[in-house]
Amino acid sequence: MSNYFYCYSKKLFHFIKAFGINYIFIGVHNTTKTKYYIFPKSEKLDKIIFLYNKVKHSI
Repeated sequence: MSNYFYCYSKKLFHFIKAFGINYIFIGVHNTTKTKYYIFPKSEKLDKIIFLYNKVKHSI
């Protein structure tokens, strides 16, 4: 199991950043050329992602 969360969504990226969590790396997927951000996994990050999934269709 990875200790990192790979974020491919710009909306989720900005949501996470709004809670003060910084990414540790930016990469580009080899095949899709999509930019992604890597965050260290934590309990706080899990709660933020859970909250995002609850409200993402209302924002």
